[in-house]
Amino acid sequence: MERKRIVGIVQVYSKRSRDQMSIILKNFLNRANVFECESQIFSCIDELVKNAVKANYKFVLILDKLKKQIKSKNNALSDDELNNKVNEIIKDKKLYDETARNIAEAEAVSDTVRQILNEESVQLKLKNKVYNENRPYSEEELNQLEKLIQLKNMRDELERLDVKIILKIELENNFIFIEVTNTAPILGVDIQRIHSKRDEFGSYLGTGREFEFFMHNLDTSESGFGLGYATIDSFLYDIGLDPHKTIQILAASDTTIILSLPIDELQKHKAS
Repeated sequence: MERKRIVGIVQVYSKRSRDQMSIILKNFLNRANVFECESQIFSCIDELVKNAVKANYKFVLILDKLKKQIKSKNNALSDDELNNKVNEIIKDKKLYDETARNIAEAEAVSDTVRQILNEESVQLKLKNKVYNENRPYSEEELNQLEKLIQLKNMRDELERLDVKIILKIELENNFIFIEVTNTAPILGVDIQRIHSKRDEFGSYLGTGREFEFFMHNLDTSESGFGLGYATIDSFLYDIGLDPHKTIQILAASDTTIILSLPIDELQKHKAS
């Protein structure tokens, strides 16, 4: 099968972005003759991007708190010296995990993430409405957008720090590879939460009670970390794939999730 690859950067995850992503995915699935799996695979990408958005917000907030913490102990540090100290901590995964976990707990970072996500929801609702109606913003809508201060500050920091989400889709060797990277490290505790939720979901699924898992996990106090991956697992089961063979999580200085979708397995599921 002819190799095809596309790479894009997700800046604002609006309806326009989702529509563009959907068109690209449909093109790949049509080439592989597995278009019937589009809904589930799109939902997997959707969850991965949303999780990457939350993880990047959390990282930026922790970074800000870390800088203030270091600065409070040595106010004479220049900006370059401060950044060097922060980078040294980030490069030491064990030290960063411990430091960032303490900051996240002490500063209620997940609560702030939730507040920013709430502002983002308001922004996207307006942005999507304007997009659907193909018109400019009204003065009232622009006034509403100006009030979303936390979101604006976060977007400014993401741009300044060059923290972003990279989406890659590739068709090669009878596989569709989907790769979502957020250019920020993930905390060890968040990785553990992901594995824990996936294992919990698997135990419910094994007894045919997967709907109970989602009923028992409506709490989003940790900004949904872990729950999104259980949701992805459910979509992969729906199209006949083993999630533990399909998903690869690479956690280092950035965080990359790879979905390896075997085309022959998807075609078997389509035919069944």
